[in-house]
Amino acid sequence: MKQARMDPRTKRRLSAARRVRDLLRAAIVHEEFPAGALPGEAELMLSFSASRQVVRDALALLREEGLVKRVQGTGTFSVASKVRHSFSHLHGPEPAMERVSHRILAISKEIAAPRVADRLCLPPGTECGVIEYLAVLGAEPYYACTAYVPLPLVGVVKHGQEVTEWYAVYEAAGFELGVTDQAVEAILADDDAAALLDVLPGAPLMLFERLVRDHTGRPLEYAFARVRGDRMALLAQLPRHRRQRRPHPSTLED
Repeated sequence: MKQARMDPRTKRRLSAARRVRDLLRAAIVHEEFPAGALPGEAELMLSFSASRQVVRDALALLREEGLVKRVQGTGTFSVASKVRHSFSHLHGPEPAMERVSHRILAISKEIAAPRVADRLCLPPGTECGVIEYLAVLGAEPYYACTAYVPLPLVGVVKHGQEVTEWYAVYEAAGFELGVTDQAVEAILADDDAAALLDVLPGAPLMLFERLVRDHTGRPLEYAFARVRGDRMALLAQLPRHRRQRRPHPSTLED
């Protein structure tokens, strides 16, 4: 069955709306609107040289993403600013106004799975500690994490509820943190993650796989954190390493 062809004018309007949506989303993420209040439709039309319908379509797209809400008689407001997570050093969420806290959901011991044992440099068949915890931003769930640690560190991480940044629990115990490996991928929320994070099943999440080491390179924690995609923006500066250029054949001597 052939898909109905979209009117070219409608296609152009929706394309323009998506571009306006992207620019507005970036402004929301970088907190460029005082008190979260977006400019009115007339001002947005002027700023983007766009029609009223394009602006309305862009705002509708942002509402579908859960980034803004319309308050009748008042205007459009960002619902929740995203946490800007800079990939320049090891740190937890750094919100400007909302407090971060941690809720320990469960602590247990189990025989380390082969991958866990490999990452934590444990002999096969060794027990490890398993910590399930929830990070909360203000009053809202932010990410759910499963962390594996060597057994001697279970007594350290159980104090995670006492710190506002998770990694500080190790520093408070006297560990000097070194290099941490982080891998990030986009996933969808399963039923359990959705219930913990107060999102719908299938909602977009970011999965952080991390291996935390101390300054000597000794592994302290191997973890998987499922982060709400609607509350995080990853920021990074990526230098361009100069490549060794080959001489052009015309410059080579015979």
